[in-house]
Amino acid sequence: MNSKSALSRRTFLRGLGATLALPYLDAMGGSTVAALSKGKDPSRFAAFYIPGAISQYKWFPKDTGSKYTLAPSHKPLEHHRDHFSVLTGLSHIEGRISGHVHPYNWLTGHNINLIPGTKSNTISVDQVAAKHLGPTYLNSLVLSFANGVGTTTLSRNSLGVDIPATANYRRVFENLFPPADRKEIKKAQARLALNRSILDTAMGGVKDVKRKLGRIDQERIEQYLYAIRDVEKRLVQKESILGNGRPDIDDSKVRLERKVKNSMQEHIELMTDLIVLAFQTDMTRVATQSLGGEAGPNYDDYKVWAQKAGARQRGTHDVHHKGGGNRGENNPDVIALSYRDEMLTACIARFMDKLQGIEASEGTLLDHTVILFGGAQKASHVGSSFPTILAGGKALGLKHGHHTKWKQDTRPMSDLYLTILQQLGCPVTKFKESSAPITEVLV
Repeated sequence: MNSKSALSRRTFLRGLGATLALPYLDAMGGSTVAALSKGKDPSRFAAFYIPGAISQYKWFPKDTGSKYTLAPSHKPLEHHRDHFSVLTGLSHIEGRISGHVHPYNWLTGHNINLIPGTKSNTISVDQVAAKHLGPTYLNSLVLSFANGVGTTTLSRNSLGVDIPATANYRRVFENLFPPADRKEIKKAQARLALNRSILDTAMGGVKDVKRKLGRIDQERIEQYLYAIRDVEKRLVQKESILGNGRPDIDDSKVRLERKVKNSMQEHIELMTDLIVLAFQTDMTRVATQSLGGEAGPNYDDYKVWAQKAGARQRGTHDVHHKGGGNRGENNPDVIALSYRDEMLTACIARFMDKLQGIEASEGTLLDHTVILFGGAQKASHVGSSFPTILAGGKALGLKHGHHTKWKQDTRPMSDLYLTILQQLGCPVTKFKESSAPITEVLV
């Protein structure tokens, strides 16, 4: 790389005024911060959830191995064939659930209905990764189609509690970087100091109560204290990074609004652009995004797909139900859903294009990013074989270009999560119901 293009981090951040279309990459030679500073690129992880069912006739390849025939729904990824793998037959076995609550446990593998009358959960795989892949300014990006918790978010903290998802582009951007103004930085530092003080007070009070409790309750309190200490650690890390500040950013040049108001595709593209930006600047190394809801919103894209397929106009919920079953590959509803699947795959292909276009310290940003793209249902309410694509991460020891299939209920999805965590460099030996890493995806 020409030394003139090796910009400093401060100069680099000053260039963030021209972001989401990422034109500043040309001036930089399209590099990560680590590549510019001659450092080692860290690992990144991004998970994208497919809502509802998939059109199974066009999703699952008909043959296996490295010479498999690409499935119709995966055509947009054809030029990335050597950078992704199709995995069929994985599912949660002990953690199986049904209905429209699959986003709750897709990344946790936990049976959320173990306690009657309530929903319990455990930590999601992205948050395990976030614990080990820092420190960064933002622990992780949790994105979705709407702001909120429940099935909107894919991420759960160490206590299994929902981490709220964000759908507002400007809020994501503003949360991603330190304030530009020094006065605002001081205010942010004061808020962090106050939060730390509140945590210290809370921990002291809880410890006093703990001494008066029985063994089981003491264990529960210790889990709570562990979660608080984890939050405190992140506050300290963020406070340290915050001290470096951020040069002025011209928000007027940042594309943070959709051109087409109710476009599902454009929403996903804007969010994935923010993830690229976050990974390249190393402001965070972990991101999750629910690509849509199990029963909505009713994006206009669904109307276009129905018209193109000659199907009835239906709401999102009915499209997933009618298009995801065994109604024949020529059924108009099935075809309409396949258009949705192909669009989602095209969005992931575009995301991979951008990552591949950014130079890393070794290879490209795509080589240092593990991408999980899939869902928890092959048909509505049927979680016996998750539609799953694993991509990227070649510099992390992942091997691609194949379709691997397991017999139903013989390989838990947790084995894939364990594999991902270990290849990211996380010191873990088990995740939920895992038994061993999946060697088929390893070099």
